[in-house]
Amino acid sequence: MAIDIRPTVPTAPVPTRTAEKRFEWRSSLPEIIGIPAVVILVIAAWAAYVALFDVRSVILPTPKAVWEALVDGLSTSPTNPAGYLYHARVTLVEILAGFGLGAAVGLVLALVFSQIRLLERIVHPIVVAFQSVPKIAVAPLFIIWFGFGSESKIMLVSLVTFFPVLVAGLAGFKSVEPERLDVMRSLGSSPWQRFSKLVLPNSLPYLFTGLEISLVQAMTATIVAEFLSGTAGLGVLIVQMQQVLDTASIFAVMVLLGVMGWVLVLVLVTLRKRLVFWSAESRRRGH
Repeated sequence: MAIDIRPTVPTAPVPTRTAEKRFEWRSSLPEIIGIPAVVILVIAAWAAYVALFDVRSVILPTPKAVWEALVDGLSTSPTNPAGYLYHARVTLVEILAGFGLGAAVGLVLALVFSQIRLLERIVHPIVVAFQSVPKIAVAPLFIIWFGFGSESKIMLVSLVTFFPVLVAGLAGFKSVEPERLDVMRSLGSSPWQRFSKLVLPNSLPYLFTGLEISLVQAMTATIVAEFLSGTAGLGVLIVQMQQVLDTASIFAVMVLLGVMGWVLVLVLVTLRKRLVFWSAESRRRGH
């Protein structure tokens, strides 16, 4: 009987799905504990500062006053123009509509420019020159053209969103190595196959970076536009509160805006993690 005298090589255990989830949870533990801890420390320092130096509420309200204003504003019906939810819905629609329109136009132009280089050399400098004009200077024109309603805000937000997506998309579509495209052509792939299997996946990290930058700018542009000519929205609410020196309510609306922005960015980060899971940047942001 033959005896196998070959040394046994130990094999590393294959991590299970449960072990992977446990590792991800442990790696996220510092953030889970740290973020609430920092928020609590800031609120405690805020309350202590107001009490210690006897700051007037019109200058800096207490955290309790801000919380009460927030609860009172959110308890009102969403159809009541006096409540926060009514204005938050208007602002959210303006952000999402303007962001979607600007991102779509930016992506289409980026794709066209990446395929027609002559058109890029002609049109791209004009777009850059127009982008250098402060958007606050264009806002009065949009008010004249589209009125005082949500349409003017949506167009201004789309204009702000458009350029970062265009730049990021153009960089992403042009980042594919020519050698990889040549290999796919030699295998008889169609233009759609090259785009869907190679160009688009390779450009996704660039696209999501541009989208995240544009989303923050879209929120800022929406509030500024509502300051200038709004009839509804959180920006209009802030202006109304400023006129009556209701500082606690202004802080409450700012808290609501912060939560809204955090949720929107979280949605983008989650999509990035799902669609660009192979990217190291996506894995880092996903924790």
